Amino acid sequence: MNLVAVGECTIDNYLDLNIEAVGGISLNYAVNARRCGAARVGLVTCTGADSGAALVRAKLAREQIEAQHVHTLPGSTGTQAITMAAGGERIFPPGGYNPGVLAEFRLTQADLAYIREFDIVAVPYFRQIAHLFRAAILDPQSHAWHVADLLDAADCGPALINIRELLIHLDLAFISGGREMVEQIRQSSIATPTLIVVTHGPHGSSAIVGEEIYFQPALPVALAVDTTGCGDAFQAAFTIEYFRSRNIRAALADGATQAAVVIGHYGATGIA
Repeated sequence: MNLVAVGECTIDNYLDLNIEAVGGISLNYAVNARRCGAARVGLVTCTGADSGAALVRAKLAREQIEAQHVHTLPGSTGTQAITMAAGGERIFPPGGYNPGVLAEFRLTQADLAYIREFDIVAVPYFRQIAHLFRAAILDPQSHAWHVADLLDAADCGPALINIRELLIHLDLAFISGGREMVEQIRQSSIATPTLIVVTHGPHGSSAIVGEEIYFQPALPVALAVDTTGCGDAFQAAFTIEYFRSRNIRAALADGATQAAVVIGHYGATGIA
């Protein structure tokens, strides 16, 4: 099975600890997919022409992620500020996200041709890079399974008014929210064949397919160090197992296992 992640890479700056780590939703997802057994993993994104670019490329080389479509543009690599709270809970402070050159990055025809080589295409959906989602997921020549992280669905409009327009193009969608989100999303699930997974952080996760709901509790950990990237790790592990076996319960369990690994260290994929 092979997979390409399209979208975001960042340099995560831990303000309390004075350390930085390579991160970003798409990069975190790609790294965890490779660690979870995907035979071939690519990343399509861009960095700035700065020190962050070298950190990103070194990380991808160590993790055996294809980087030939990681572009370099004049300007700065995206950054995310992080502060730490009790229990390893990461906090994104207001105004702490800077997409950098990602805001101007557009997929080329060569990028789209490369993306079409893969079985699974995974793209996050949020306002700053919605143009990348549309280009990759709405590509009429794509025959891949389409996966998206809709984050907390804040950019799906009030009361999730626009979410069905996204779901009709997706085979698998992830949303972050509480158990109330499950009830809110159930009608959209019934109206579309998309498998929707709602992640509840320390309270587990729920998978919704039609009228059926599967629940997976979070796994206990000896020490919660840093929750950064736990959701990305869960999604990557779930994706690999689900498209391998079509077993929702097994995919939920694999997701919980990978998230429990990530919470045990600083940095979404480690500091190194």
